[in-house]
Amino acid sequence: MIASRKWLCGLSLFFGGLLSLLLSILGFSGLVWPGFAPTLPFPFTLALLLPYLLAFPLFVFAVAFSKRGSLVLWIVTPFPGLAPLVFLIHGQNGSAVNVLRLLARNASSVLPLLALAALVQFGTRFYEFTHDSKWVRWKKDNLEPAA
Repeated sequence: MIASRKWLCGLSLFFGGLLSLLLSILGFSGLVWPGFAPTLPFPFTLALLLPYLLAFPLFVFAVAFSKRGSLVLWIVTPFPGLAPLVFLIHGQNGSAVNVLRLLARNASSVLPLLALAALVQFGTRFYEFTHDSKWVRWKKDNLEPAA
């Protein structure tokens, strides 16, 4: 049972690491490319791209230092989907139909971040951090029935 858990943990964190690296490269290239959104204000562009840019550092933080990094991944996940909505409402030219259409169109921008957060949370639940020289240990199976 321990071997299969190690494989699941390793595969989950491996694919999460690859996905987070790709998302960080995407976020960085979106910030430095001058043709991405030249007419949009910088805070709006930052809200769209910052979760992608921070994907790899948050992955490393969640895997190596604290499992709370996966919570931060879940918190920043809706930012790319909600940033256009805030921009539309702030411009006060959004009817209810436009808002729903914009939410449906931007839902796909959140899917890679959702997959990353799920992979990281799944992979980090199999081990726990210790405060000794071993640094980490595998969690034991709890097979006791719930009372």
